[in-house]
Amino acid sequence: MLRVLLLEDETLLRLTLASTLPDETMTVVGAFEDAKSAVAAAAETPFDVLVTDLNLTTGSGPNGIAVATVVRRRFPEVGIVLLTSYADPRLVGAKLSQVPDCTEYMRKQDVRDIEMLRSVIRRAAFGSVDRLADVPAVDLTDMQIETMRLIAQGLNNAEIARQRVVTERAVEQSINRIVRSLGYDNDSSLNRRALIIRAYYELTGSGNAPNATSS
Repeated sequence: MLRVLLLEDETLLRLTLASTLPDETMTVVGAFEDAKSAVAAAAETPFDVLVTDLNLTTGSGPNGIAVATVVRRRFPEVGIVLLTSYADPRLVGAKLSQVPDCTEYMRKQDVRDIEMLRSVIRRAAFGSVDRLADVPAVDLTDMQIETMRLIAQGLNNAEIARQRVVTERAVEQSINRIVRSLGYDNDSSLNRRALIIRAYYELTGSGNAPNATSS
């Protein structure tokens, strides 16, 4: 019987997974909404696989990758599933290199049914810990992803330049490259920042993105 520890801050999804995942092959030994509670439970409750969200908005604690790293360090043999709406962990400020080896990365919008998720959990449980994590990555550099994220947070070019310790011209050049990489024509009649924000929301699985209207 596989024992699953679940960390998901969306209440409805957490309750749904906790009630539908268990079958004759697996059980949910704990379902938590915040990282602190999940890590504390991991130290006291035997489990085989950690299923965690990537972007944990409850409280001001770590993201799912940080939790997975702590858990894997303490329990090297456990499986890890990152269940997220994000197409790339860098979209929340993480680095690909921070994802623990043998992590299964599953986008929530790609889950067709509960058996599909069970299969991913089984693969995480029985996979080799020597295998590198197979994490999907958007075809953008780390710097471009970071610029997208800061634009989506509402920072202007000057603020982004200060945070990245570069010139405003460097930020402007990065924005131009992002627009081209996303397949948009570099047309001054389009609001490039709105295009980037819309693309960012699409990559994070959110539908609440502004329209790319004229400047």
